[in-house]
Amino acid sequence: MTDPHTPASLPPPMPTAALAPEPDNMISALLKAPHSISTALAGGQNLVRTGTLFLFCALAFHAVFGFAVGLFAGLPVAAMDLVKVPLIALCSLLLCFPSLYVFACVGGAPLSFAQTYALGCACAAMVGLLLVGLAPVAWLFAVSTHSTLFVVLLTFILWVVALGFAGRFVGKLAAVPLFQRAGGIKVWFMILILVTLQMTTCLRPLLAKPTQGWWTGEKKFFLAQLATIFEEDDKPLTPRVK
Repeated sequence: MTDPHTPASLPPPMPTAALAPEPDNMISALLKAPHSISTALAGGQNLVRTGTLFLFCALAFHAVFGFAVGLFAGLPVAAMDLVKVPLIALCSLLLCFPSLYVFACVGGAPLSFAQTYALGCACAAMVGLLLVGLAPVAWLFAVSTHSTLFVVLLTFILWVVALGFAGRFVGKLAAVPLFQRAGGIKVWFMILILVTLQMTTCLRPLLAKPTQGWWTGEKKFFLAQLATIFEEDDKPLTPRVK
């Protein structure tokens, strides 16, 4: 008869949760192991440090993409977009942090302020990673076409694709109970899209040399700006006088 106190009769150990990666491996975990990101965010370990790392990488990735797109108008504009594009991403993220906190809590994911900061920066880093991967495509069309409208639409499509993958990344965070109700966070992406489009309009031009300063002070809604681009792109080119 087996002794109930022997080690063989003990119940099998419960499976342990995935360990949170070290901050230095967080960028790789965005692509390969999003469940480890959710573990780190739910555990509340090194959230400020991790979020700052994500934010730094996000700005660097957006800078590379901005430089590639800016080559449409030459090297000076590309150098300008090297600063402008990450500035657009940073300002949009800062403006959307309060709504991320509110929508996450209302949607059933009660985040702390530190968790909100880390999650927002992680989403920005994910978008940046996708944009870096698509930067060669943007560069090719930027240096091989004269159509401003086409480059604007292409950039918008690539950015929306990156946002779509960031939304899927949030869906994969459901490995821990904290993120099993991420509907509010996904709705937040719609707000981020609107804010980023308007911020891009506020910091225009991005595909032309500015006539005064780095941006124009004229107030304009982003749809009105898009309509202006359509009108200008439809105008026939003026033949050069010999």
